[in-house]
Amino acid sequence: MPGRRIELDFVRGIAILAVMLDHFVSVPSGWTALDAFDTAFRALGLEGVNLFFTLSGFLVGGLLLRQLAQQGTIDAGRFIVRRIFKIWPAYYALLLFHLVAGRHPADTFFWQNMLHVQNYLGTSITQTWSLAIEEHFYLLLPPLLLLAARCRIGSSALIKALLAVCAVVLAVRCVVVYQGALHAAAVYTQYRIDSLLAGVILAALYWLKPRTYAAFAARPLTLAAIVALTAAWIAFAHRRPVWDESIGYTIQAIGFCALIVLVSEHSARIARSRVYRGVAWLGVYSYGIYLWHSLALAPGQSVIDHLTRAGVAPVAIWGAALIAQFGIGVTIGYVTTRAIEFPFLRLRDRCFPSNARARTATAKAASSSVASAEQSGV
Repeated sequence: MPGRRIELDFVRGIAILAVMLDHFVSVPSGWTALDAFDTAFRALGLEGVNLFFTLSGFLVGGLLLRQLAQQGTIDAGRFIVRRIFKIWPAYYALLLFHLVAGRHPADTFFWQNMLHVQNYLGTSITQTWSLAIEEHFYLLLPPLLLLAARCRIGSSALIKALLAVCAVVLAVRCVVVYQGALHAAAVYTQYRIDSLLAGVILAALYWLKPRTYAAFAARPLTLAAIVALTAAWIAFAHRRPVWDESIGYTIQAIGFCALIVLVSEHSARIARSRVYRGVAWLGVYSYGIYLWHSLALAPGQSVIDHLTRAGVAPVAIWGAALIAQFGIGVTIGYVTTRAIEFPFLRLRDRCFPSNARARTATAKAASSSVASAEQSGV
């Protein structure tokens, strides 16, 4: 699709697959290999969200850091308006649907989600807790970078400052975990913002210190080793919440940065394969799927109940339930993305074009005015 990088959509696709396979209802298949697969992916649901966080930091931070690198400042207002057009229409459509359908009592989600504080106050639309953290991130990052621009902080100092913030967040989160507040450590913004800032640091290297980024990206074996060690850590730590929610989120953020660079710079040889493009296709619709895939859980449970009463073999029940939920979740995500998200993105690009496009349009208008003035003798 125009304006998209298939490599980054592939990373999104990996993340949404992990989230879906964690959330979908299932039954033991009776086959050792399938049950091991099922257990492995159910350990990766939160890790899929963490991957989304780091990727969002890289992409969203990159939008602002590109402006900072090219213009020496950022247009925070335009950035926030464009984020609103991207996130809010589909999000508020989801809230309206649940309010009208009555699937959850209004007091269990509506005001919490409307005000983007559901990660603190709780919500019955459980998957939206991470969206609150991203919303807070969108509001905090522009002022931070605008301050850096006005104070003329150099790129190295900016990266060091971001690393310092990440170190403070890690230290505070470790204290919170030690005190037993595991839920807070997992979902409160102040304890999770470092996962997004890790992506911002990677974007800072990409836009502000390209030689450093290029030297890092030129080591595919090192990148692959970091990714492999991260996967090993996840396998070790997912049953140990104290480890996973303290230093684990930091380890994951580092590993996911390596994954983003590895896929972005070294996956061209497989980018034309059907599997790669299929996963990337899911990535295009990942936001819609993330919002709406929970609607597939009840039909999935219904499939399990009906087939169990009919005496169908467990392995067939496992496969049928998974296929049904996957099909429903992806279909609803695809339809809502096409019907809601994409039209608002087109409206956004007409009314509030990106900073680069706005400058191009202004230059063209100025050139046209000069030409008209010359022709009219002014």
